[in-house]
Amino acid sequence: MKMKILILFLFFTGIIFISYVKSNKEEINYTIIGEKELFSNNIISKNFSDLIYDELSKKNNFGFYSKEFTYKNIRTIDMINNINNNVSIDNIYIQNILKMTNVLIINTGNNEINYKLSKVDSNENNDNEIYNYLDEVYKDIKVLIEKVKDLNEGKIIFLGIYNDTGNKDNDKYYKYINEKLELLMHSNDIDYLNLFDVLNKNEDYLTKGNNIYITNEGNIAIFNKLYRKIDQLYLHKQL
Repeated sequence: MKMKILILFLFFTGIIFISYVKSNKEEINYTIIGEKELFSNNIISKNFSDLIYDELSKKNNFGFYSKEFTYKNIRTIDMINNINNNVSIDNIYIQNILKMTNVLIINTGNNEINYKLSKVDSNENNDNEIYNYLDEVYKDIKVLIEKVKDLNEGKIIFLGIYNDTGNKDNDKYYKYINEKLELLMHSNDIDYLNLFDVLNKNEDYLTKGNNIYITNEGNIAIFNKLYRKIDQLYLHKQL
């Protein structure tokens, strides 16, 4: 009789403990910051970031999804200034969001590099000027990462820079900056998704012409790779 009581006690104690653990999981607070052009375009109904939100929001411990701090034509230096000045949108402050976020995706650099390449012809005579400019962008991104890491202790994924100039001659510049950025992120315990490798190596993932957008297939490809990373970096550790 005593043995049965002990077994029942252990059984119900186990159920209570499991229920407690499940109810006390850390909230999933998901944020994207950076260039709005990457996270939205006119040819799809949902981008990869919103697809990630759709999946995360199904979790019982989902907290929030913040995309307020994505801007069109923003530069890395602008992002640094936004953090330094603790800018707010609808009483939501960027420093508070970064402190509360445990799944953070950052994208920056494409706007600056694309603008530079639109003004300078891609040829050997201009290589030094372009590579020097890329090094300056890299330095700004390094400062940005330092600012973010000071505020955020969660899991961070940095999205690499892809070639949306429509000119394959520019590929060498994107490969150069991605190699440098990947090393930087790894040294800061930040995961890296090289969008050049994802998008520029599949003709179906980018539109053709002067205004280049990520296609629906491209967004799904990014979503699949990002969500797998989020699952590996964060979600499975909550089980």
